[in-house]
Amino acid sequence: MGIASIVEAQVTLEAKYQENTKIIARSDINLAQNLQLAGQEIVTKSNQVIITEYASGMRGKDGTLRIKATVRKLTGNWEFPGGIKMEFDSEVPKRKAPVAQLEPVLELLRVTFKTPITHVFSKDGSVKTVEVPEAAKNDLPDLFKNELNTEKLTTQLKQKHESLPNKVVSIGDTWVRDQTMHLEGSQTMTFRIDFKYEGFVKKNNLMLDLVTGKITDVAYDMEDNSGSPLKVKNSNLKPAKSSLELFFDRKQGRFVRANSLVHIKGDMTFEANGMELPGKLDLMIEQNTRDVPGVN
Repeated sequence: MGIASIVEAQVTLEAKYQENTKIIARSDINLAQNLQLAGQEIVTKSNQVIITEYASGMRGKDGTLRIKATVRKLTGNWEFPGGIKMEFDSEVPKRKAPVAQLEPVLELLRVTFKTPITHVFSKDGSVKTVEVPEAAKNDLPDLFKNELNTEKLTTQLKQKHESLPNKVVSIGDTWVRDQTMHLEGSQTMTFRIDFKYEGFVKKNNLMLDLVTGKITDVAYDMEDNSGSPLKVKNSNLKPAKSSLELFFDRKQGRFVRANSLVHIKGDMTFEANGMELPGKLDLMIEQNTRDVPGVN
C-alpha cells in the first residue's frame, strides 16, 4: 500500500456547523417496559414522533454560533397498567389525560412543545451551553422540574458530540465512551458504548461515514429527590441486546441519521416504607432520527 492510500484511509470526523441554515429532523421513539415487582407484572409502552427545526444565524464577534431548536410537531401514545391509554397531539395540546395522575406528563409535553431552546457552540465547534427560557422552567410540573435543566441539556448535547472519535481513524478503529440516558422520575442509565468506524457507505444518494456502537455495560441510578415512594436499593442490569448506527456527513460536519436499539434486562431490589421488594426489569428502547425535507 502506497503512502497516498494510507493517507486516504485515515479520516477526521469533526463536528462543524454552518451559518444561516435550517434543518428539519424527525425522531421516532418506541419504549416497552416490563417490570416484575414482588410477583406483580407492570407493563408500560409508548411511542412518540418528534419533528424539530434547527435554525442557525450568523456567528457572533467571538466566533460562537447559536442554533435555535424548535419542536414543530409532537405526537405520542402511551399504555399503562390497568388498560389506561393516553394520547398527546401538539395540534390539540389541551386534551386532558385519562386520569388526573397523568396530567403532569401531558403538561411536560405541552411546555416542551411551546419552548424553543438554543444550542450555543464555541468557535472551535465544541458545545458551549444550552439556553432555556427561565419562564419555561417555572411552568413545569413539580415532578418534572429538572427536565429543562440547562446543565442537564448541555451534558446531553455534549454526549452526542462525544460519539465522534477524538483522533484520526481508519476502518476498524474503535473508541469507548460513557453516555447517560435520562428516564422519567429522575432515573438514569449510564452506558459504556464501544464505538467502531466502519468507513464510507451510500445512504439516500449521499456518501456518509458510518460509526457503529454496542453497549457493553450499564449502571442504573435514581436521584434522592425523585419524589417516588419506590426507591431502588440495588440493581444488576445487563445489556441483552444493543445496536447503534450513526451516519456522519463530513461536508456538513454533523450526524444526518442515527438508529439505536437498547434492550436492558436484570434483577433489581426496591424499597418502599422500609420494606424490600424484589423485582426484574425488561426494558426496550428504539430510536430512529433522520433529516427530512419538511414538516410532515
